[in-house]
Amino acid sequence: MNRIKQLRIENELLQSDLAQMLNVGQGTISNWENGRTEPDQDSLKTIAQNFGVSIDYILGNSDVKKEPTPKKWDTLTDLQKTVIAQMGKLSEAQQEEVLRQVEYQLWLQERKKPH
Repeated sequence: MNRIKQLRIENELLQSDLAQMLNVGQGTISNWENGRTEPDQDSLKTIAQNFGVSIDYILGNSDVKKEPTPKKWDTLTDLQKTVIAQMGKLSEAQQEEVLRQVEYQLWLQERKKPH
């Protein structure tokens, strides 16, 4: 199931608002949200740009809302890229647990520094 309805509600838009933004009918938005039909590529690109998320996030293929920009992506190590890619396969709760573990490791690292 796609996340169009979730994104629309998070952004406090009515179906009619999103329909106007995409130059489609309100019924089209309803059909997309209920899984009766799928948006075309141009509509997906517009939704992604307007909500600041990836198309994969909209389609439910990833839980990562936005991939790093190419410029920032190029500065990451291979290990960092792997971590980001794997995080997208975890549930939100699992991602939050990983984040807690990272924060704990950083806290431990800070405690080891001489003051």
